[in-house]
Amino acid sequence: MQTYSHLFIAAILRKPLSRRFHLQTNKGVPEFRGSAFLFGAVLPDLPLIITTLVCMVIDKLNGLSVPDPDTVINGSVTMRLFRDWYFNNPWVIAEHNLFHSPTSLIIMLGITWWLYSKGKQRYTPWCFWLLISCALHTSCDILVHHDDGPLLFFPFNWDIRYFSPLSYWDPSYYGKQFVIFEHLLDLILIAILLRQFSHWRIARKKHSRTH
Repeated sequence: MQTYSHLFIAAILRKPLSRRFHLQTNKGVPEFRGSAFLFGAVLPDLPLIITTLVCMVIDKLNGLSVPDPDTVINGSVTMRLFRDWYFNNPWVIAEHNLFHSPTSLIIMLGITWWLYSKGKQRYTPWCFWLLISCALHTSCDILVHHDDGPLLFFPFNWDIRYFSPLSYWDPSYYGKQFVIFEHLLDLILIAILLRQFSHWRIARKKHSRTH
């Protein structure tokens, strides 16, 4: 899915999760951290986004325009990133799957939970909800990537992916239909968020008038 779609989903879930996992009602679950949850929605994609921007700048400096993803351009590092390095370069694989791989996230969640249970509660709630949001992000991605989804068992295995019958971008695997669905969903989520923001502003004005 597009990175902004993950962010919209997290923003919608933020309010009910805040109610459900308030400090007084958690029963052992770290108190909800909204900022961590929002950041975790985009964190898995950030390393590859930054790498892509660097590659595009290099192409631009070399006199190459931003390449069409369906066209192979000799010398384009941006094309090399997605056609080769994404699948074969260990640095690109590691940066992309550190917060995408279910196995990697389970390990980090386990460490965070253990530290929280030992009384290390200064940063662990923030880290816990960051990782939970990353896990939600990758759960969505696994379902909508045909052959380029997250590595399931990274860092122990650097090859195995789930081959979904759907792709969020590839027309050969319902990519065009999914693009329509995803952006309709985005519009609905944006409308809900705007409505929530409007209600919050009204409630805030009423509160300020009574004090």
